[in-house]
Amino acid sequence: MGRECELDRMVAVMSGRAVSGLVVTGPAGIGKSRLLFEARSRAEAGGVRVNWAFATPGGIPLLPFAHLLPPRVVDGELTRTLTAAAAHVAGSGALVIDDAHLLDPASAALARHLVGASIPVVLAVRGEGTAGWWRDLERIALEGLTESETAEVLSTALGGQVESTLPAHLRRLSGGNPLLLRELVEAATFTEMDGVWRLLQPIFEDTNLPATIAARLDRLAPAVRAAAELVALAEPVGAEILERLIASEVIAELECERLLTALPDRRRHLVTLVHPLYGEALRATLPPLRARDHRRRLADAVEATGARRRRDRVRIAVWRVEAGVATDPALLREAAGEASEALDHQLAGRLLQAAVDADASFESRLALVAELPYLGEATRALELTRELEVDAPDDASRARALLARARVHLIRGQVGEARNTLASAVLTTADPRVRLRLEIGRATQALAVGHIGESVELADRILRRHPGDREVLAALAVSQVRALACAGRTRDAVELAHLALDGIDGPRAELTRMALLQALALDGQIANAIELGQSALAADAMGSAATWRAYWAHDLGQVLLLSGRPATARRWLREALAVMPIQGIAASAQMWGLDALSEAESLLGDTHQAGKAMERLRAAIPGGFAAPRRSGSVWTRYAEGDLTAAVNLALRQAGELEQVGALLMASWVLHDAARLGAAAAVVDDLQRLASSSQSALQAVMARNAAALSRRDAVALDDVSREAAATGCVLWAAEAAATASLIHRAEGRLGSAMASSARLKDLSKACEGARTPGLSSPPAILTRREYEVAGLASRGLSDREIAERLHLSVRTVHSHLYRIYRKLNIEHRSRLPDILAP
Repeated sequence: MGRECELDRMVAVMSGRAVSGLVVTGPAGIGKSRLLFEARSRAEAGGVRVNWAFATPGGIPLLPFAHLLPPRVVDGELTRTLTAAAAHVAGSGALVIDDAHLLDPASAALARHLVGASIPVVLAVRGEGTAGWWRDLERIALEGLTESETAEVLSTALGGQVESTLPAHLRRLSGGNPLLLRELVEAATFTEMDGVWRLLQPIFEDTNLPATIAARLDRLAPAVRAAAELVALAEPVGAEILERLIASEVIAELECERLLTALPDRRRHLVTLVHPLYGEALRATLPPLRARDHRRRLADAVEATGARRRRDRVRIAVWRVEAGVATDPALLREAAGEASEALDHQLAGRLLQAAVDADASFESRLALVAELPYLGEATRALELTRELEVDAPDDASRARALLARARVHLIRGQVGEARNTLASAVLTTADPRVRLRLEIGRATQALAVGHIGESVELADRILRRHPGDREVLAALAVSQVRALACAGRTRDAVELAHLALDGIDGPRAELTRMALLQALALDGQIANAIELGQSALAADAMGSAATWRAYWAHDLGQVLLLSGRPATARRWLREALAVMPIQGIAASAQMWGLDALSEAESLLGDTHQAGKAMERLRAAIPGGFAAPRRSGSVWTRYAEGDLTAAVNLALRQAGELEQVGALLMASWVLHDAARLGAAAAVVDDLQRLASSSQSALQAVMARNAAALSRRDAVALDDVSREAAATGCVLWAAEAAATASLIHRAEGRLGSAMASSARLKDLSKACEGARTPGLSSPPAILTRREYEVAGLASRGLSDREIAERLHLSVRTVHSHLYRIYRKLNIEHRSRLPDILAP
């Protein structure tokens, strides 16, 4: 993997097409022998004989070449012996010498003589290869696998897509060394979730440590190993903490063993283990009682220094809970709040359960309610909110308990109960702060169930009453940026996001930036949206941070799909749906992600996977939810060959979306219908919706439908350029394809060639998307003819097509006759090639 250039150079030497001597260098496990073997196979496939010599320790003269020498070499002087041996080896082809640094003096002299005699010789040498008789030969220094090469190796080994953080993590542990990477993969337990391979637990247990690491740790003195364990639990850890907990002579031994390294930090001297594998191994072999003691001591030491770092209080709380030490419930709630904001719901739930066990207070139980649904305990959460309503010390607290219950109902998909509970909460208290929180909750709830117009109206009302209130602005931004964008008020959405981001940071800012990404895309600033998403995903992230990456991947995948890159979109969407904490939670992000995934699968021609995604979506959406994104179901019908059903579904869903105020999303599915051949039926509605919209993207949709309905090639060329400018390369390619056909049909060959040239450039970025607009027949065939041709190209018989489309077999025969004449073919076997984009 990733060694093609090196292989080409080796084969050239073995074949005599390059200089006779080549040395391949690198550390143990980097893949020198495997590469030499592959090069020999390629050379021999080209008719070259290649001999192999293995150097071994021991120093027996000429032993590595014994199988290549005649039965009796010349007795007497070494020079005569080597000359005779060289003459015999030289006549038998090229030579590979593995582990050449272990050659005995006589063998080294023979190898050097062969190189000097222009015999093709390739040597493998451990290390840098700068010392030894080969130092003047041409050299290939093998480097470790890159992150992308590691990803390809893992994907090939596991047989499918791997979580995007996994290659970076395993490359960091292995240093890119293929042998060590293989040991790690064989030791690890991988889990496939929704088509994505993930690593959900530590790689090592005490029974599967690599031998070299186990030997290194086993030789440590007990006090030194215990100190290394403490560092492994806390890394990175401040040097002053280590000095409090570990005797100076033990620290000195750790440094002598070269187990510690310093990390750059502007304010503190931080220490970590020299290699992450040691931390993995030490944590895997740490006895439970000693682990409890280490954590207790760490918690006391960090607290004694003032817990100055941002995550120190969380670490103190976690260490104490894991050590079984009594902990202040207020500290546990604070730590749980940070964990929850970081989307680490498992940790937050553990900490809050400890807080409830410690004081059973109203505040601890109320905080626990928010985490339980993510732990699969929504029923328990509802029971707890009923207890809280009874135990509430005042009306304001009772209203907060009702708000929590409304959220749990919503998560369970109980829309009516969620609305009624929130309405009851508003009547429960006159506290203006709590009532404001409840109103914000209503706006957020409306967006969650897809009622965009209601959400926007509620939020506008709140913002008019509290102009300039940064806390209100920050609380509303996460939901309202998305709601405004779906309603077509994309410029307002972008402005609201920037206003909110001026005054917030942390997780709330992260969620607002995700909403901004969607607003930018729907406004027609797709390049900016992609840049925002890719920069957020650029950081290496594992553990709970992987959940944040999943939410970013979820939004970025949809933007990439809108841009016309279905394969890349599918990869991110699959990962997002596998990693996000949505299993067993009704609707949530699945309303968007599964619909987008089904569209991506449909555009790539995978009807089976598209159907599976739609089945999951239908099972996930409860009554009362109105999914704002609807293109997936339309394109799934198209992929199944039912073009008429796809168009009819788009028309019906557009009406439903407009009814709930999702005006831009209504335009989106109407535009899908136009792309599927029904432009004349939707052009007026698209123009009406675009006239009240702020979105440049929505304007492009309307202009594209108008040009398609008029078969106006010049206008389609303009639409192609506009769509490309917004970043929608698939729409642009479709418009160019149709423009080219119309130009050609009307005798404008020069214009047709210009449109075709633009199509050729644009289609390269479309990653194999299959749509009617990218193949020529839609401009020649009617929609029904294209539908019949599509089903016939999939191998359906005339009777099966008739049953699928509710037609008579005679009508299908007539359609096929006209199709063959228009396409100038004689048989349906030609249809797959013609219909392919």
